[in-house]
Amino acid sequence: IKMSEKTYIVEFVGDGGKIAVVKLGENVLGGNDALDFAEATEELRNKGAELIIADLRKVHVMNSSGLGMLVSSLSNLKNNNVAFVLSSVPKKVMSLLEMTHLDKVFSIYNSVEDAAEHQS
Repeated sequence: IKMSEKTYIVEFVGDGGKIAVVKLGENVLGGNDALDFAEATEELRNKGAELIIADLRKVHVMNSSGLGMLVSSLSNLKNNNVAFVLSSVPKKVMSLLEMTHLDKVFSIYNSVEDAAEHQS
C-alpha cells in the first residue's frame, strides 16, 4: 500500500503473518496521510495482523496531526485486540512523545526485531 511519496507499508513479517510493519516516511504530518494510514492499518487488521509495528526510523518531522494519527490508530487497533507499537523512534520524535506524555501511552522499542520479539 503506497501512502504518500515517503510513507508506505511493508508486508507481514514473522509469526505466520500475524506481525505487520508500517514504515513511515520522513514527514508525518497527518492530513491525507492520516486517512491513508488508518485505512492501511485497518486493512492489515482485516488480514489477520495481531501486532502492527510502526517503524519511525526515517521520520525527520512530525507535527501534532502526525501524533494524532498514531494515537488514533492505537485506539482503533486496541479496540479490535490488535497491538500497535512504535519502533526505532528518532530523538526528535521521542522528545515530542515525552513532552506530550505519549511515551507512557505507547509501547516503544529500539528496533522492529525487538518489538516483534517482545510481543510474541
